[in-house]
Amino acid sequence: MSEAQPRILCIEDNPMNWRLVQRLLSQAGYEMHWAEDGLRGCELALAIKPALILLDINLPGLSGFEVATKLRQNRNMDGTLIVALTAKTMRSDRETALVTGCDGFISKPIDPFLFVGQVEAYLGGRRDHLEQGREGAALRQFSQQVVVHLESQLKEAQEGNRKLLEVQAELEQRSHHLSRLLSLSKDIIPVQKDGEILSRVLGQLREELGLDRLRAYRLHGSGTYFQGLTQTAEGPEETAVLAVSHPLVNWAESLPVGSVLTGNDLWQSAPWEQGIDLGLWNPKSQALLLPLRSRSEEARLWGFLAADRPEIPFQPFEIELAALHAGILQVSLENAGLIAHLAETSLALGTSYEGLETAYEALKEAQRALGAQNQKTTLGGLFISMAQRLQVPVGILKEESTALSVIMDRPDLPAPEERAERHRSMDMIHQAISQVDGLVRALLRRAGQGAASSPEWLHLHDFLEQEVDLLRAEGVLPESLPVVQNFQAPRDLLFGVYSDFTEVLGHLLSHALEGQPTGITLRTWGGESHFRIEMEDDGAPIEPGLLASAFEPFPDLRPAAGGGRRPGQGLSACAQLLNTYSGTVQILPMDRGSLVRISLPME
Repeated sequence: MSEAQPRILCIEDNPMNWRLVQRLLSQAGYEMHWAEDGLRGCELALAIKPALILLDINLPGLSGFEVATKLRQNRNMDGTLIVALTAKTMRSDRETALVTGCDGFISKPIDPFLFVGQVEAYLGGRRDHLEQGREGAALRQFSQQVVVHLESQLKEAQEGNRKLLEVQAELEQRSHHLSRLLSLSKDIIPVQKDGEILSRVLGQLREELGLDRLRAYRLHGSGTYFQGLTQTAEGPEETAVLAVSHPLVNWAESLPVGSVLTGNDLWQSAPWEQGIDLGLWNPKSQALLLPLRSRSEEARLWGFLAADRPEIPFQPFEIELAALHAGILQVSLENAGLIAHLAETSLALGTSYEGLETAYEALKEAQRALGAQNQKTTLGGLFISMAQRLQVPVGILKEESTALSVIMDRPDLPAPEERAERHRSMDMIHQAISQVDGLVRALLRRAGQGAASSPEWLHLHDFLEQEVDLLRAEGVLPESLPVVQNFQAPRDLLFGVYSDFTEVLGHLLSHALEGQPTGITLRTWGGESHFRIEMEDDGAPIEPGLLASAFEPFPDLRPAAGGGRRPGQGLSACAQLLNTYSGTVQILPMDRGSLVRISLPME
């Protein structure tokens, strides 16, 4: 054979058949190519222009007969042989193959001892022909097969469209539920009254799932009983308490972490009858039991939710939705007292210098109280870190005020060098007061107080410095990770909501930290009409193919990509928030790490 061996394309949907053909013909010296369906086969045939196409007739999508007809309509394929390779051996099938443009016919299963010779015979000039007068019958047979095939494809398309509409409806429903849950989680943050928290969360859960009854139990502070609350259409109502030794409580505590029981699993459990006696569910209804573990001690039961509704079983997404509502309820109730205490101590910090020392001691006392109650929450850690950070400016105020008192008590006029020292002390006192004032206002906003959710004039440079300091205090930003702050923008005053920019900065830092960087650079620049913020990290690079979808909503509903770093999940929320300010956010490709740029109009 010549040095340039003929190319052979095998269009075959069965990989085992293809491997046999490929092995036999490759050993004979041919250049082999493979397509697993008709459409891909047509594209590959036009691209490589093979000398011979081995064409299976029973292909998904386009049938082999349709592929042969399509290729024969293209003049570029006039020199290509097409040989049908199929298990259909009836005379009508052979005639249909020939009338649609095939040059020959090889039956399956192929004979390994004869196959190479059959292929070489066709390449050497062999052609099969229809008997005279059989063209009309063959064409009618082909037409009937095309009609049957089209009807089958139409039914498949209709069924696929029906399934697609069902999936679309389910996704829209999930999107609606998740949007409402997101809105609830934001609205519930500043609420401090237990009754209002319970009413909002349980009321929305009852509405979302169409529940007949919904009862919530949580462990009392004494640890000796569980308080009960029933959510009705009119609001929450107190119900009978449960002792910690009650059999249903012991059974719920013994369940594996993360368990949620519904349907048969709950009907066949030992406490089913006990739940009926307690009025947790109706014996003829679909019931649900969701245990809640303590966030500090997983083995300990914090509380549980019990619900039921008639006839309709609980779907997996509804169980997940119930668990999310329960998590928001638990976190909000645990943190409500801490937020109130934080607001009181933060207000004390802003009154005067004397109140500053009192508030500092109150913070330490609050930290000790938190440790005694074993409540390991984020706000508790923030108390400790902020108290430590306030020690420095408080110390400066003490030292410099003492030095000023000595100078001011002198009966004679101060010397020039003493006046300079007095001015230096006053400058340091002003700087310390400004630092404390900024941290206190940022702390109040973080706790949901002050003007955190109302529009105000913001100095974005001060905001960025304070938030970076608070994030370090919270432990979100490690102390060991350097953050270079390079603020060059000539204007930084913008009218907006403080909590919006707090959320945007949190999402940007979360995205940067996911790359496990060794350093982060936060810079600003711009002109008279625009203010730009850039956050650059030197962590792992992001796959270029993922950049286009970085700001699409609901990233959790999309299937995960392969290995490598992905854009942060909060970037889509950043884009939505900035849209309200007519701002934009973009992520730029980098050889190492990532660069996220925000642009805000200043007019």
